[in-house]
Amino acid sequence: MKKINKFNRLVVLLLLVALTAVSCSKEFLDEPKNTDGVTADVVFGDNSTVEAFITGILRLFRSQYTTVDSAGLQSIYFARTIKGNDLIQGPSWYLFDYAHENREPNYRRTVFNWDFSYDMINQANTLIKGVENSSLDENAKKEFIAVGKTIRAFYYFQLVLDFAPNYTTNSNASRLPIYTEPATGASTGNPTSTSAEVISLVKSDLTEAIADLTDNRLGKSYINKAVAQGILARVLLVTQDNWGLASSSARAVYGGNAASAVPSTSYGTGFQDMSDPEWVWAMYQDQVESAYYYGAPANLTDHLSAPAFYKATYINKNFVNTFSATDERKLFFDIYGSSTPYREYVTTKFSFTLEEDFPIMRKSEMVLIDAEAQYHLGNQTVAHNLLFALQSDRDPSAVKSSNTGQALLDEILLERRKELYGENGVEFFDAKRYRKPILRDDVHRVQIDVPADSELFWLKIPEKEIDANPNIDDSINN
Repeated sequence: MKKINKFNRLVVLLLLVALTAVSCSKEFLDEPKNTDGVTADVVFGDNSTVEAFITGILRLFRSQYTTVDSAGLQSIYFARTIKGNDLIQGPSWYLFDYAHENREPNYRRTVFNWDFSYDMINQANTLIKGVENSSLDENAKKEFIAVGKTIRAFYYFQLVLDFAPNYTTNSNASRLPIYTEPATGASTGNPTSTSAEVISLVKSDLTEAIADLTDNRLGKSYINKAVAQGILARVLLVTQDNWGLASSSARAVYGGNAASAVPSTSYGTGFQDMSDPEWVWAMYQDQVESAYYYGAPANLTDHLSAPAFYKATYINKNFVNTFSATDERKLFFDIYGSSTPYREYVTTKFSFTLEEDFPIMRKSEMVLIDAEAQYHLGNQTVAHNLLFALQSDRDPSAVKSSNTGQALLDEILLERRKELYGENGVEFFDAKRYRKPILRDDVHRVQIDVPADSELFWLKIPEKEIDANPNIDDSINN
């Protein structure tokens, strides 16, 4: 069994109790509540209890909530993953996301993604305010607040991705309330802000956090400077307004030497252990603190392990054909011999073990962000070299690209799909930000095309939020 992170379980339990006392709880949370409460003076009284509070927030990233498809950050990511063309979902969990039928204001996807993201933002606001009002030394305050701002920025970014049109299409869309103070029982909902205003907060939070964070942390499930820089690089892919900063942020994460950054120990071993030096940020899991069958993607894509729970996800044969025979990522097999076209291929990229870690950020993604940024900066030779650093590591038969213009950008985006499939919804993410359609070929179980800039690229605002918040107009979903 894997070793638990450096905080013992007693400290983590203290923090979970503290969370219920100093921050608001959403109605979908079913965790036991402590009726005695813990005061802010206790929670934010010294470094160790604040660290325990942060451990609990990060534990919520992978918490079990209501159902398999509404279970922490990985379920938000997998819902995006399954909306594309590369993966195919059987009639199991995430089938409504797969069919693009899960965006109405009372549906589970809409309600969960909104509630979960805003709950995490409120946890971050509670951390920031509690530390600001504490008597901790100034250096500790700066670093703890920076962690809070990174978490807040990360989840506001998820909300922009899920609930707003493409940023470059309509940054003035006003759909998301901004909260920078902890909620209380007497709080009134804020009016909506534009996507530009939300992204401005995200960039400000990350810029300030990067200045105050260090490289040090307790483990890869925690936040350090590199994590904040990696989130900023992703944000800049969406805003497309500072490719130079996107490049420098990504390089700060992977170290600037692409060839030494991309080697991974995860391919062929189940993508399950954050000790892989190529992983930057991950959600830790063991059999004691496991999310069990809630843990997408492994619980859905793994058809071979014992136990393998849902065996629900298949791989489009046309996507399989984009991999060369010598590519180590070509982990696709026809295990069923089925006459049903969509069931031809499964992947062994992810193994379900009850203790697999979940990747959130990897160095290879950052190398590809750098390559994309260099393309937009007009440095196509540098982009070729970065792309080849990854391709040649994954495939000994790879040949350096000679593509230019749009063909080079398309090759970079394809490489992102090949490297990151199943992890964070990269195909959907890239189609939305580049205003591209998602065109499903005839191998799919559900045939649906998503036109560029379609409303299917974002979710409606939950009806319960509209009903509870007098500052949101009833017509917002029209």
